[in-house]
Amino acid sequence: MKTFWQEQLKNWPIIALAPMDGYTDSAYRQITKKVNPNVYCFTEFFSADWLVHSKFLADSVLPHHPSEKPLIVQIFWKDPEMFVQAAKIIEKYDVAWIDINMWCPAKKVINSWHGSGLIINSDTAFEIVRRLSEATHLPISVKTRLGWNWSESLIEFCKWLEKAGANLITVHGRTTKQ
Repeated sequence: MKTFWQEQLKNWPIIALAPMDGYTDSAYRQITKKVNPNVYCFTEFFSADWLVHSKFLADSVLPHHPSEKPLIVQIFWKDPEMFVQAAKIIEKYDVAWIDINMWCPAKKVINSWHGSGLIINSDTAFEIVRRLSEATHLPISVKTRLGWNWSESLIEFCKWLEKAGANLITVHGRTTKQ
């Protein structure tokens, strides 16, 4: 399953519905797939902690209609072990892969060192990717930003994410401060 992208790269162009909090729920994804069945759909971003500690949440947001496939579940948090536990739950819902949110610039997210706060806390970011990659059969992707204030360390950061086990890295073309 970790070769998912190698197979998909043969089908250019790749069009994806970005993960948008409050928007990309199942109904929105189904409508999008009716417009273009070839679109890859991301879920809204979910806290790994919430998925682990709330069976109700997992059972309400992870089930999806077959038309939404291949479905990508985006999660965020700061504790590598919580990512591992969340992956075990996500695997039960027949999704294509897991995307790690390292791009969200919301103050309530970055003040807790989640989202793009992991750009600064890069050792934790790499550990999350490594542990998650080892714990699941699903491919792992990361969505990140150019950097915190500037993009000088972007290439090095992405190379470390790849070494840690990321199968795909998406870069949002702004810094966290922008």
